[in-house]
Amino acid sequence: MAVNNQNLYYTDTRSRYVNQVDRTGSNFGTAARVQNRINDIKIYHGGVIKDPCVTYTRLDNAEKRSTGFLADWTSEESISDDMLKEGWYRIYSENGGDMPTTQLPETKYCGTINPVWLNGTLPKFVDGNMNIEACIQTNQSVCEESIYIAIRNCDGYNVYYLRPTPANSSYCFGSGPVHCPASMSSETEYYPGCSSNFPTNSVSVKVEALLTEGEIFPIPNVDPTPSLVPIFKCLFEDQSNGTYVYDVYWLICGNVIKNNNNLLFKDITDAIVLKEMDWHDKYKMNMEVKCAIRMRYSNESTPGPYVYSPVFKAGLYPDKYYYTVTEGESFNITFTSTVPVGCISSHPDLRSQCEQNFYIFRPYNQEPTCTNNMIKRDIVFKAESCGIKLGNLDWMEKRTLEVYGYNDGLYNVNIRYAYIKLQASSVSIPNNIWRDVYIQKIRVTVVDKDSVLKNRLCQSYNDPHFRTFDGKYYDYMGVGEYVMYKNDIGPYRVHALFTSCGFGIPGTSCICGIAIRSKNTLFVLRLCEMISRREKYLLKQPVITLTTSCDKNDMTIINTKNNFKIVLPIGTEIQFSIARRFISVISIKPSVKDINTAKGLCGVPSTTKDPSDDFFDRIYGPINDGQIFADSWRISLDIVDEKLFNEEPIFLKANNDAYKSIGTADNNKNNPDLATFCSCKQQPGSTDSLEDFDSVNCNLTDSTQQCSSESPSSFGSYVQYESCFPFQPLPKPQRRRRSVNFPHKISKRSLSNNDDMVDFKPLTYSDDVNETDIQPPETFRNGWTFDIAYNICFNSINDALQNDMYKDYVDIPVEKFIEACVKDIEVAGDTTFLTDTVNAMVTSIMTELVKTESLYSQKSTDGSQTLLQYFASRLCLNNCSDNGVCKSGVCSCDNGHVGEDCSFNTSSPPTGISLPFNGECKLSTRLCEAINVFGEFLSTSVWCKHIHFQILENDLLYTPSDELVLAEYRNPFMITLNLPASRKTVDNKVLSEGYDISFSYDGQNFGKKTSIIIYDDLKYSCNATTKTCNSLTVDESADETDTIKNVIKIVVPVTVSVVVIMVIIGVIFFNLTTKASKAKVASYGDKLDQKKTSLDNRIRRENTVSELEFNFEDNTDMDAFAFQYPPRKEHIDGRKGGIKTSK
Repeated sequence: MAVNNQNLYYTDTRSRYVNQVDRTGSNFGTAARVQNRINDIKIYHGGVIKDPCVTYTRLDNAEKRSTGFLADWTSEESISDDMLKEGWYRIYSENGGDMPTTQLPETKYCGTINPVWLNGTLPKFVDGNMNIEACIQTNQSVCEESIYIAIRNCDGYNVYYLRPTPANSSYCFGSGPVHCPASMSSETEYYPGCSSNFPTNSVSVKVEALLTEGEIFPIPNVDPTPSLVPIFKCLFEDQSNGTYVYDVYWLICGNVIKNNNNLLFKDITDAIVLKEMDWHDKYKMNMEVKCAIRMRYSNESTPGPYVYSPVFKAGLYPDKYYYTVTEGESFNITFTSTVPVGCISSHPDLRSQCEQNFYIFRPYNQEPTCTNNMIKRDIVFKAESCGIKLGNLDWMEKRTLEVYGYNDGLYNVNIRYAYIKLQASSVSIPNNIWRDVYIQKIRVTVVDKDSVLKNRLCQSYNDPHFRTFDGKYYDYMGVGEYVMYKNDIGPYRVHALFTSCGFGIPGTSCICGIAIRSKNTLFVLRLCEMISRREKYLLKQPVITLTTSCDKNDMTIINTKNNFKIVLPIGTEIQFSIARRFISVISIKPSVKDINTAKGLCGVPSTTKDPSDDFFDRIYGPINDGQIFADSWRISLDIVDEKLFNEEPIFLKANNDAYKSIGTADNNKNNPDLATFCSCKQQPGSTDSLEDFDSVNCNLTDSTQQCSSESPSSFGSYVQYESCFPFQPLPKPQRRRRSVNFPHKISKRSLSNNDDMVDFKPLTYSDDVNETDIQPPETFRNGWTFDIAYNICFNSINDALQNDMYKDYVDIPVEKFIEACVKDIEVAGDTTFLTDTVNAMVTSIMTELVKTESLYSQKSTDGSQTLLQYFASRLCLNNCSDNGVCKSGVCSCDNGHVGEDCSFNTSSPPTGISLPFNGECKLSTRLCEAINVFGEFLSTSVWCKHIHFQILENDLLYTPSDELVLAEYRNPFMITLNLPASRKTVDNKVLSEGYDISFSYDGQNFGKKTSIIIYDDLKYSCNATTKTCNSLTVDESADETDTIKNVIKIVVPVTVSVVVIMVIIGVIFFNLTTKASKAKVASYGDKLDQKKTSLDNRIRRENTVSELEFNFEDNTDMDAFAFQYPPRKEHIDGRKGGIKTSK
């Protein structure tokens, strides 16, 4: 560092510059540049050495010093540097600033008589200042005289230390021709030949795209008319009444692709038109097109300067190429076409059908993957197809593409980018101009919004405690059906069913059912038969059903042992768990579509976590009273249209009624929030079926999409009813019962499978449901105190969950859960509900962890697993009782153990076994090839031992050996047992057959036997408990003789009577016809006024086959018709004493 006069000089080890700043610190500059490292700065008296790369003199407008400029001494003055001031110069010229390093062709170049050129090479940056010989070229020698000049490479340009030259000589710089001055022109626009003798009229030139008539294509049944083809036309007005001569040029992307010269205005018709054939295989739309003209006074005279049209952007253009969108929100891309769409015909009726399609696809889009059961995407399109359509008649109208930020259900770490491309996959001959159109890709930045809902979870856990979306806590002990969550954009609903917890604890309330509606699909799990405030009335055979609509994306269901997860199309997640034949916890994770729109016992999720409005009354909106708020969301007995636990809720019945008259309805068309969305993830091929392409890419009903579950326990988990029917007249649409293949892809087991049945018992209400004086205990008992309860809850919760491990990712209100646990002990007098509290906390933690994107990539300390896997392996119930391994929050039990926490031994068989319809399988309504078995099943592997028996007239016959088979696990309450083929013989003594069945986890220790009986209920009445059958057929053998006698007594007198009546009718008929004949003869030719009777005026005809109506019920086989129609003719076979039907 040094100081001289008013300046301070400094540098640093990273720079090759010496900088200066004045005393005030306001004026900074560069003082010098050095080649090597700066070791010291020395200030010389008298001034500072300046860097020529900074302190040079500009030599402007040096174009005529170019080696390509040959001076015309008749009009130009020679350049001479004999008066040039010595110093450093930088050259500024359109032809470049470097000195030529080769001799000139001759003298008089570079605008001078004797040009000066460089006899050497230009320096490199590392060379610093170099002294190089410069030669003065004369007529006598190419280097008659030398001048040494210093040259410095300034890393991008050169500076020259120039001295004065002899007279009539100057330095050369740059190369190439020199452009004519502004007021002059030439054939090439460059020297030589520049002249001012050309038209100077002002003229406007522009390019338009329009349609012109083309080739005629034969079209059946249509008069031949020319096709319409897009072209470009250069438009300008003649400035001379036809005397000027014009040059016309066409340019694409700045390059001349067509030109015609010296044309009179009347001859320029073809020259001013640019057709596709002029540029195909060289350029693609979208492209920049320009035309230009030059005017001459006459043929081959000096042309004027080029007059260019504005750039015409030919193609299909978006309004911009960069957008930003937030998840769940949308923006519009407006496309404008500047070029028409051609048509194979100019016939008015056909022009309306001519169109050009541009298909949307996603470049760089890899095959979508699944994370947290959500398909990973960035954007989707709200449209019915992956494309934009331009018509021949409306091509000029703007097109809009609505793009949505895709909800991936994750708290994203990084900003996501998506790209949109459009292409014309196929074109017709008149639209070849659009072939291979190149539309620049559009980039969309997707901003995460899911993180707004971080740590936002609604929960209800026994007995029961509530937590709203925004974190408001309250307790409510009501019983009945309640709306926990409601969002009308689906509509989407979650209803919970509450009843007494039993256990001898009055006033408590536990969850015994959940119903989830997603548009026209309904999932129901019900565990109670009756709602009561005093007692619990649970079902032996819990109801777990799904009624599906035509849209199989209405909900995704995942079942792992006792835990269920259901995801709605908008991304809202509902999780619940089963314990002690109750639902222990319901958790609802909202999506961005729920913000400020969802309501119910869960409150209203706001953009910011604001619990002040969570008590949102069903009618009056936000209130302060929690009791009134909760009461308002009860579905009372008179609100019939909102009940979801009926056998057929009103909305399903309405759908079925609608199918009777109009067939399948599209629920999305009438709801703007439920339009069709397209992923457009792939590029269509030229031969792809567009319908098939759109059916694959446009099958979403929201801006999110769930994955198909790979959990084998989810397949066939429920009894399903289908309320979707094809559009055809149905005499009586019925909900078809079938099994579910879960989730996402739902398929029937078999059209003929009618064995998937449940013994449905309707929900009833006790008379005590409206009693308000029943309250739970408010004091501790059974030796419990507040301190003891608090310590137990505190230690149990902290031992089960290591909060320090998750606190960086999840905000768990531990104190609130401990508080709820203490209240549960106070009410129950024991720790019955402690496990439910821990389970609610585990659900809260896992719900947040699986949404934290960074945990899927960050590794544990040893690098063997991701942090998500590591955390989840420590969140199993009771740590799997040390009898299993925790994987992803689910216990994998060791051999010999089963149950949610592996706490049960396989030697204990399943309990609570019961069969639908008391074990009776009636062949008139079922195939009886399988049977559902209800109970409590702690493992997905359940063995069944069955022994076959036959019920005879007076005996019960067992097959000597039993069989051991593995039952099909459906859900924690139901398995399905496939029965062997019928062993019934033709022996009429066998009335029915059946099986004694028992179940086991280990195949050795079986529970109590129960029986199933298979019989023809049109012939017999059977009882599975007593294993007896009674015949419903009357014994006719004893009455046959009486029957014959009675028939004879009746037939003989009737036959005689019939004969007498026929004789009388014959006589009467003969008399009438005789009189009629006589009347005809007498009146021939007379004008008698004869009146015709109405009988005479009737037109009679036979019924044709086409007029007969046949109404067959669905799934009716041929055997059923034998019971509907009596024999056509019968006679008595006296020899065998039976009744036969004549053929």
